[in-house]
Amino acid sequence: MNEAVVYCSQTGFTEKYARWLAEELDCVATPFRMRSDVDLDTTDLLVFCSWFHAASIKGARWLKKAMESHPNLSVIVLATGATPMPGAGWSTKDSINEAFARTFPKSEYPDLPCFYCHGGYDFDKLGAADKLAMRMFCKMHDKSEDPKERETLAIMRKGFDGTRREYLAPLLEYVRTL
Repeated sequence: MNEAVVYCSQTGFTEKYARWLAEELDCVATPFRMRSDVDLDTTDLLVFCSWFHAASIKGARWLKKAMESHPNLSVIVLATGATPMPGAGWSTKDSINEAFARTFPKSEYPDLPCFYCHGGYDFDKLGAADKLAMRMFCKMHDKSEDPKERETLAIMRKGFDGTRREYLAPLLEYVRTL
């Protein structure tokens, strides 16, 4: 099977997962800006790695067009985010699935396999618009009485790397079934 990994990463955490996947799949991890270098006509499986941003997945518009123009292409989506993995007390599998459904509605993409991995946060690597948005977000929530919200703000201010190679296990198990 001819596999390809295309990734969209702003701060490097999604790129880390894409490179790990490429190692496992024995292929190349291609940055989103070079996506046209991937020959989708000869690709059997495309793993698209990106990140949640403002309730959607970056680069999804391109992926939707690629799926439309290559209907026989098998596609897997891996999205990363700042939310810890389900079961860590912060999110549930349902909340992650709802986030995917905002970008890839089940009515339009009923069989699209989507996986989530905890990413990271590095304020210094954000673009100007995202830095401004995060400053506003922090200022709005600075005086929160909610202990979970205050803990989240403290973590965000310090930054973190929540990536773990083992989070890719469910995706890799799925690939083995293809």
